[in-house]
Amino acid sequence: MGYRSVGDVNPEYQSMVSVDDLPPNVKTPATTCFITRDPHVLEILALVRQVADTDATVLIIGESGTGKELIAKALHEQSSRSKLPLIAVNCGAIAETLQESELFGHEKGAFTGADVRKPGKFQAADKGTIFLDEISEMTKALQVKLLRILQSGEYAPVGMTTNRFCNVRVVAATNEDLSPRIAAGDFRKDLYYRLNIIRVELPPLRARPNDIPLLVEHFLSMFGSVYRKPGIEIDSVAAELLQHYDYPGNVRELENIIRRAVILCNGPCITRRELSPEVLQHPVVPVGVPSLNFHEAKNRVVEDFERAFLTENLQICGGIVSRAAQRSGLSERNFHAKLRKYGIQSLSFRE
Repeated sequence: MGYRSVGDVNPEYQSMVSVDDLPPNVKTPATTCFITRDPHVLEILALVRQVADTDATVLIIGESGTGKELIAKALHEQSSRSKLPLIAVNCGAIAETLQESELFGHEKGAFTGADVRKPGKFQAADKGTIFLDEISEMTKALQVKLLRILQSGEYAPVGMTTNRFCNVRVVAATNEDLSPRIAAGDFRKDLYYRLNIIRVELPPLRARPNDIPLLVEHFLSMFGSVYRKPGIEIDSVAAELLQHYDYPGNVRELENIIRRAVILCNGPCITRRELSPEVLQHPVVPVGVPSLNFHEAKNRVVEDFERAFLTENLQICGGIVSRAAQRSGLSERNFHAKLRKYGIQSLSFRE
């Protein structure tokens, strides 16, 4: 048996409230659950609940897609600051020259282009929580200013001669070990100690394989509702492939894999045909393959290649068959024939 879509996941495996990343036109519940039955992750969630309603800084370490922002939201929502702002800042997405202004604000005329006074993220988060993602990308000069805020709550907007004060709970995150950066002098050791009062290390999805079926069920239910395909299931071969894939993009990648499969599926059950090329190319022998003869196995490899090739070209060309056919070197008639053969709907790839 594969996985099936379920309306609710067993409450035993639910923890931690967080907001979903769904299309804006889709009406869904405001929150969803961090789903796990992994003993190590359950210990982490217990720690989060224990420290949430304190002012201790928290450093979250984990690969991209493991749920670092979910942890930050849980820390905020389970604290006495929950009715106040939670401000998320991706330090790696801000140009170095703008980081200070973005975080602390600036006065009118402080630099070229500063035509109006602008409040910073710390002012916006006052009495609430600020989540500093990719903290390792913060400049050395800004690290000094962040250390000062952690020590005294003081900061000065760019171009302002007097200090301001804020009462903000700081949660930081990184997808890398900071030790090499500290050793190289790129990250301040004293700031690291200030941030690392509570340390949360999130394991990658490949280290918690028992959570994969739970997450697949959850995403099947969620996207089955979003794309009006309630009760959609996944067969045993596809489930086996998903179970043994290594997920370099972690839970976020699994979510996108299921979203894509639900969109492409034309029947009640997702098969290997709807899975992404990355999953199909993974060197894991799925259920039933050893029983195939040479010609059957060869035909399956060709089928997987053609399906992946067609879908990739449709994705690049926005679902416009004439462009995808021209790009692929096939005639439009031949391209249409292959789409019919594999049941691929070109309209599914249009925005």
